[in-house]
Amino acid sequence: MPKDELDSLMAGLCRELLALGIPVSGRLLPQVQVNTRAKRRLGCCFYQGGRYWIEVSDRVLGDEALLRQTLVHELLHTCPGCRDHGKRWKAYAGLVSEKLGFKIERTVSTGAQDGPLRHEEVKYILECQSCGARIERMRMSKAVKAPWRYRCRCGGKLRRVL
Repeated sequence: MPKDELDSLMAGLCRELLALGIPVSGRLLPQVQVNTRAKRRLGCCFYQGGRYWIEVSDRVLGDEALLRQTLVHELLHTCPGCRDHGKRWKAYAGLVSEKLGFKIERTVSTGAQDGPLRHEEVKYILECQSCGARIERMRMSKAVKAPWRYRCRCGGKLRRVL
């Protein structure tokens, strides 16, 4: 999707939200940023220096319904008291879902053929020396670095096997 169409889509969605009485911030930059490196999120709302801007993953550009849903989700974060997914954000999300037919949630399944957004390969495996339980880890952690300092649920000592 061309950049100007993306910006115009966001502006149109912003007008729709304002028409519903949802207080989208007037301090929102009108340009949508496209992130080609984001693998774990569809979009993000940033706030710095008193201004908001929205970034979307290039993974949503091929699916207009998912793109619209992602933009609305992020636009809701510009509302006062909605920086997180608290009660106020959920109330606005519910209103949007009811009035505009979007299914706005905190997380979304993409249904993409290239796999889920948050899939990571297991890089480390810890094993209990007593019961043999295996604990998989995707990232380096204190337990992976020093498994002898940690215990299994059964009380047994851990050791790193991968």
